[in-house]
Amino acid sequence: MDNKLYSKIFGWLFVGLLITFLGGYGFMAILVNNLNIAKAVLTSGFLIGIVISEIVIAIILGVRVAKLKPTTIKVLYILYCVLSSITFSTIFIAFKVSSIILVFLVTAIIFGLFALIGAKLNVDLKKFGTYLLIALIGIVIMSIINIIMQKTTLELVLAIISILVFTLYIGYDIKKAQALADSGIEEDNLAVYTAFQLYLDFINIFIRLLELFNRRD
Repeated sequence: MDNKLYSKIFGWLFVGLLITFLGGYGFMAILVNNLNIAKAVLTSGFLIGIVISEIVIAIILGVRVAKLKPTTIKVLYILYCVLSSITFSTIFIAFKVSSIILVFLVTAIIFGLFALIGAKLNVDLKKFGTYLLIALIGIVIMSIINIIMQKTTLELVLAIISILVFTLYIGYDIKKAQALADSGIEEDNLAVYTAFQLYLDFINIFIRLLELFNRRD
């Protein structure tokens, strides 16, 4: 995979994160200054609708990456990031900006390190995809159980395991992109799709680290 494709991937990743964090801060300002809007957003099915929309977009990007037009996949990616920024506004309400910046920097360091390892390490990480998927499903199931049981210890374990799993996913997604580069997929489609996968890795690590930071505080 050439440097041009890497540049596109990380360029789109940067765009996605910028939209999410700046948008989240902007929506936070709107919610704080407009209590009626905040009540409508936070106490209705609005957030559920956003989550469902995100899932639909993620599925479309996953199964139609090779068939979508480059413009369509870019619009879907940006739309996903905008939707995520709305849910991220609650993070800016719950945490100090200084704390968010600190956790973001830590996440960026972890992400950069494992992205470099994934790009340079001459190991076939693709074969670990099944194991990572199983681990991810396990995290989802345990998260549902924890919502019901509300166990603090389980929440801590979930946060640590999630960070480990999504950290490994960074290297896996890089290797997956390298394999797909020779499959005939449109370069722009591959760049945006890989950026989307890495975006999910980054956001999940960030949220879990923020949970641990909150526990420490």
